[in-house]
Parts: sequence; C-alpha cells; structure tokens
Amino acid sequence: MPDAPRSPRPPGAPAPLVSFVVPAYNEAPRVANILDSINRQTHRNIELVFVDDGSTDDALARLARLAGDVPLRTVRHPGTRGVAVARNSGARIAAGDILVFMDADLALPGDFTVRILAHYAAGADYVLVGSRVVDRSRAPSRYLQSEYEIALAAPESQRSSQAFSARRRVVQAVGPFREDLPRGDDSQFGEQVMAAGFRRVEDLTIEVLHDRPRTWGGLLALQRRRGRNFAYTRRNLRGHGAVHLLMAALARTCLTVLQIATLAMPLRTAVRFAKRSPRGPADLASFALLDASARAARAVGVWQGVREVLTGTYSPD
Repeated sequence: MPDAPRSPRPPGAPAPLVSFVVPAYNEAPRVANILDSINRQTHRNIELVFVDDGSTDDALARLARLAGDVPLRTVRHPGTRGVAVARNSGARIAAGDILVFMDADLALPGDFTVRILAHYAAGADYVLVGSRVVDRSRAPSRYLQSEYEIALAAPESQRSSQAFSARRRVVQAVGPFREDLPRGDDSQFGEQVMAAGFRRVEDLTIEVLHDRPRTWGGLLALQRRRGRNFAYTRRNLRGHGAVHLLMAALARTCLTVLQIATLAMPLRTAVRFAKRSPRGPADLASFALLDASARAARAVGVWQGVREVLTGTYSPD
C-alpha cells in the first residue's frame, strides 16, 4: 500500500535531490537546449541523467563537452532498445528523491523544479504538468496544439504528460516502464500509479515548451509512429494471438478508409480543432486535410507494428 502523504519539509531539512531522466536517440542537435533547461533551474539540488539509446550521432561527446558544472550521469545502450528501456536505465542510476522523466525535445521554465516540489511537499506522489507547442506559425503545429488542448478538456483521463515526475519510492513500487511498448509506456505507468492508490496531482499552469513537428512530413511520421502501438498494445497488453491481431488491424484499416472516403471524421475533427486555433475557421480546410492524412499515416503504422510484432523486430524510427 502507498505510504501516507508526507508533511511539508521542515525548516532546515536538506533540499530534495531531483533527477531529470532524458532518454535520447540521435538528439545531438538538442543537447545544448537540454543543458539550458537544467542550468536555468532555480532549485539547484539537481542532476541530469542522460540515456543514449544506441544513437549513431555524437550526442554523448557533445554533452560531455558542454555540460560544465551540471551534475551528470550517463548511460549508453549498445543498440536501440526503445524509450521505455531508456527510462528504466535512467531510473536505475538516478540518485534523486524525485525523478522527472522528460523527452529531449522539451524546454523547461526556470521555476519548474521549485513548483513541482511544492506539490510533493504537500503530499503528491506523481505530478503531471502542462505543455505548449513551441511554434504555431504553421498548420501542422497548430493542429497538434489543438489536439493537446482537446485532450485537456478531460483532465481526469490524463495519466501522463510531458515532463511528468514521481517520487523514487513510487517508481520502485509500481515497477519498471513497459519495455514491450514502443509508445504509451508513460501512460501505462500512470495507470499503474493510479491503480496502486498513489496521489496524482495535475498542474497545467506549470507549462513546458514542446518542439513538435512543423511540417506535414514531420506530422505524418509522428502519426505513423502512433499507429505502430496498435499491434503492441493488443499483443502485449491484451494477449491477442496472430489471427486476432491481423483481423483487428484489417478492421481498423477498413474503418480508416471509410472515415477518409466520407470525410465525416476529418471534417468533424477540423471543426473541433479550428475552434482552438488562433486562425479559427481559416484553418478548417488545412486541418481537415491534415486529419485525413494523419489517419492514413496511422493506418500505415498499424501494419508496420503488426509486422514488427509478428516477426520479432523493432525499428526506432
């Protein structure tokens, strides 16, 4: 059973150590931004745990060169094993009382650590925060921001967020992130936290910046990766066999073709998303086309995931 909520830290007690766990695959161009987020934190009892998941670039070398005085722990996987494995590797070597799991494409405000620690001092076990797309000058990034804001309309359904954090004892109690999921391991972790009775706090006023795709190609690649999780979820979480998996993928594909052909769902989504876009109705046409294309890309991803699951292969793209 979870421990009782802790009382606020008494005066004079040592400041909690906060570990920022960053899984990375070919993220050398973002190393400077990651370090900037850590350096700007006003709470100084922190460390960066950087997990290189079999990258082919010089991210680790660049990190070592630029880190300076940033307390740093690093892990390098000899091959690409996925974000969940990277999070688990980072959690194992992190020394912090609080673990923050952040992706490499985030930028944190300087008071991020101070503000989440206030929630932990008040008894939180698991803290979710808000996020905002960095640049909404192009239709794909405005589409993704609207998608995020729609999800926030049902905060009770949120089980994860960008830069989510948890007490070390919670991570240890719930167990490792699901390494058999290429995506969604964070939400699955959140489900386990809630099921165990730990206290979740969601503070959307703590806002991190998320560098999301600005181009159509980038958005479609993201949607394809989302689609891949369809097969892994059904095989590894629901126990579906090969025949069941193939039939489910076929049914999903037929539904997607119907949705795109009739334009019913893309138009409906475009209307909902345009209401949250700074351009309003001017984005209707582009959002409808983006949504139809995103559905097609996810269908492609579904079959990529099926192939990976049935053949036992994994691709990090």
